[in-house]
Amino acid sequence: MSKLRPAPRPPAVPQEVDEIPIGVRRAAAWSWRLIIVVAAIALVLWGLLKITTIVIPVLIAILLAVMLQPVVQVLTRYTFLGRAASSGIALIGLLLVISGMFTLAGRQLIAQFADIQAKAVDGFQAILDWAQTTFQIDDPMINSAINEGITQLQQNASQLVSSALSTAAVLGNVATGIVICLFTLFFLLSSGTAIWRWVVGLLPPDARIPTHEAFRRGWKALSAYVRTQILVAAVDAVGIALGMVVLGLGSYAVPIWLLVFLFSFIPLVGAIASGAIAVLLVLVLNNWVSALIMLGIVLAVQQIEGNVLQPFLMGKAVEMHPLAVFLGVTAGAMLAGIPGALFAIPLIAFVNATMLYVVGRDPSPELGLDAGAQAHFRQLRRRTVA
Repeated sequence: MSKLRPAPRPPAVPQEVDEIPIGVRRAAAWSWRLIIVVAAIALVLWGLLKITTIVIPVLIAILLAVMLQPVVQVLTRYTFLGRAASSGIALIGLLLVISGMFTLAGRQLIAQFADIQAKAVDGFQAILDWAQTTFQIDDPMINSAINEGITQLQQNASQLVSSALSTAAVLGNVATGIVICLFTLFFLLSSGTAIWRWVVGLLPPDARIPTHEAFRRGWKALSAYVRTQILVAAVDAVGIALGMVVLGLGSYAVPIWLLVFLFSFIPLVGAIASGAIAVLLVLVLNNWVSALIMLGIVLAVQQIEGNVLQPFLMGKAVEMHPLAVFLGVTAGAMLAGIPGALFAIPLIAFVNATMLYVVGRDPSPELGLDAGAQAHFRQLRRRTVA
């Protein structure tokens, strides 16, 4: 018969610690750990904000790589081209499409600039006359406001000059960012798998496969978001551009299409801003009746996009509550301005899918396990042990 052993007694603690309620001690233990985690995250964000010239182009390259990856896979599978050649062709095609859209939109704007300028002046004068009649504003008040504006402009001339110089520096940073983005995009398309496996190989052996599988779920969610957002942006742009054609402003359809397409990638704010610009343009070029019709078209297109297209196309892989979208965009804008608002939702979609897998709630069980990656990491582990 085995001997009974006394239950182990907890180690003695100092009296001043023992007098503190257990709930307070647990709260304190959680608090200092949370403080360290928040401080680490803040330090990482601070470091990233210091090198935004590199970070932003790399993030743009990742989003473009998600978009172009199917093209590269098709070229590699169904042609004689290798991975690098297919990536180069996809990159050149993207550049041709972007330059073609901007060239066509720029030509139409330049061709219609005189008409826009004349009608804008007439529209401003009409609004001014309406304001004078409605609110009884006389000419001396208007002249006083204009003179005050000129005075403020003269007083802040030095700041405007410095802003112009800073704008030149910004243009230089933009050119540098474009180069970084293109190089990063090419290598992500041509050897992205090898780069990722090298990164995962730096982790402890037991963490490599779970990290890789979590990343696959996050990448799938990111891919679903980016491709859906591109399709939704194109539908928005086509709908509003067709509205311009219906209202007799077909010569402005391409610039409006491009504007709405680009703005649609900024959640919440982008759709409102691009729709407002389209309505104001119709108001200036036509009349208020046409502007109201354009407003109805914009609202109809956005309702179809928000209530039909996005839920149908994104599905459960990128299912996010509107409050999460709103808070994410707000936080991103507060931290990094427009780039923060642009990248907030893709980042949330990626992190959400990754963390769901980590806690045991696989968002994409159909992916299964990557047998090739498992074999690679097992071989890497054997080489490390040997």
